Amino acid sequence: MLERLEIHNYALIEDSCIDFKEGFTVITGETGAGKSILLGALSLLLGEKAEVQSIRSGCESASVSASFFIPDPLPTFLASYLDRENIALEDGSLLISRVVKNNGRSSTTIQGRLATRTDLASITQELLDISAQRDHQSLLSSANQLAVLDVFGSCKEYKQAYQDQYMLYQDLFRRLEEKKQLIQNSTREAEFLQYAVDEIIKVDPKVDEDEHIQQQVQVISSYEQIYEALSLSVQMLSSSEHGGTSVLSNLHISKNQLSLAAKADLSLKSYLDRLESTTIEIEDIYQSLRDYLGGMNYSQEELDNLQGRLSQLQRLKKKYGPSLQAVLRFLEQSQQTLSLSIDGEIEISKLEKQLKIAKEELFKRAQALSEKRKSAARKLSREVEEKLRTLGMSQALFSISFSETDIRSEGIDAVSYDICANPGLPMRSIKDVASGGELSRIMLAVKTSLKQSDTVGTLLYDEVDAGIGGSVALSVAQQLSALSKTHQVIVITHLASIASMADHQFLVSKEVRDNMSYSYIKEIFGEQRQKEIARMLSGESSSTESLEHAKRLLSRRD
Repeated sequence: MLERLEIHNYALIEDSCIDFKEGFTVITGETGAGKSILLGALSLLLGEKAEVQSIRSGCESASVSASFFIPDPLPTFLASYLDRENIALEDGSLLISRVVKNNGRSSTTIQGRLATRTDLASITQELLDISAQRDHQSLLSSANQLAVLDVFGSCKEYKQAYQDQYMLYQDLFRRLEEKKQLIQNSTREAEFLQYAVDEIIKVDPKVDEDEHIQQQVQVISSYEQIYEALSLSVQMLSSSEHGGTSVLSNLHISKNQLSLAAKADLSLKSYLDRLESTTIEIEDIYQSLRDYLGGMNYSQEELDNLQGRLSQLQRLKKKYGPSLQAVLRFLEQSQQTLSLSIDGEIEISKLEKQLKIAKEELFKRAQALSEKRKSAARKLSREVEEKLRTLGMSQALFSISFSETDIRSEGIDAVSYDICANPGLPMRSIKDVASGGELSRIMLAVKTSLKQSDTVGTLLYDEVDAGIGGSVALSVAQQLSALSKTHQVIVITHLASIASMADHQFLVSKEVRDNMSYSYIKEIFGEQRQKEIARMLSGESSSTESLEHAKRLLSRRD
């Protein structure tokens, strides 16, 4: 609800503070007094472009501010804006301001903080509708028309079921796209990893195999030197030179002699034991060396094979790791990665199946929601047509047309509120209706049909009385009065029959002082209001007949 409007140095208004109330309010005054200035001031708060010409002559700036009382639940955009900016309402009150400077610049504040004109427009369009100014009528927006239809038709349950499925569908779609992108990005890597895995498996390296082969190559490369040294060593242990005895022969002789001595001197027994052990050890060494020497039978082919194998292992280490252990670790990790890639393809297949099922269910729920909306649209169309007949548009036709859209959060429906004001003319969107007064009455019929369905709290009508009078004007007044039971209704009017039905009345007047024009606005009561109604009836505020007529009109409201 609009609680207060303050205007400073805007057009003919020097300083004005208007306290609005709930219910039905009218703004009246003679032509040229400045009623349209109020619309201009409010348009600034609705995000209109600021015009330097609107600044009062001789002033550096003009300002307009408004205070709204907003009960819970808060409108959607306003709630998200307050949360985003970490702003709190003070007892449900929201203060918005706009300042226009003579250098062409303007500034906007919301709850005392600087804000963008875009945010201002988004917030105020949830709070205020001005009929006769197309840019600020929420019901001219197809999205708002659909939202209003959903509330009117009690589509909440159907819409929630659809949106729950839509969220599931969107989540599956997102996951599928992410998985596809991930696999696409890893295709080249997978090709490289598969090549590496195949290469390593083909070579089939073993831990420390390269070190063992290097030792074998070293041995084969030194074959002659090793064979000669071993042969001499075996010869020294087992045979004699120049008629002498071998090492083993001498050990046996020494052992026999020491055995004789130990029989006489038992203290020598330990030496005998040690000598026997040494003899056994040397005999074992001798036999092992003979066997090793007998097995030394290497060929050049074997050496070539070993060196070829070593080259394979060295190539793997150079490409995939500094050691064979690192190469084998790389193999294991690559196999795991490739396994995940295969799993990813499987998961994509699963997600595609889930997405298909989810989409089928989504369309099923979308169709159910659409049917519910179409049923509500038929009912709303009938109600609006009935109200238009009482508003001087007896032959008007009203309908809500549907077109199918792509899948989106609100369903698959786009709607248009269409009107045919005169027989023989085609149905047209209410956005294309030319007459401001006609449009205001159409909007009035729609809004009175919607009642609680329309979430915009304050409705301002201008030109709603254009081209009407008599019983039609009375019907318009009654509709406005009925609408004010659920909304704050503010009407700029020239008709006494409408003004007299209001709960509150403000008078706009103009005077000239020192060659400067000033517009004023004030609330009027009692006798002063009676005189203004009389003036609206006959152009005179003092004739007895006009005053009596005005009194009767005002008493009718009571």
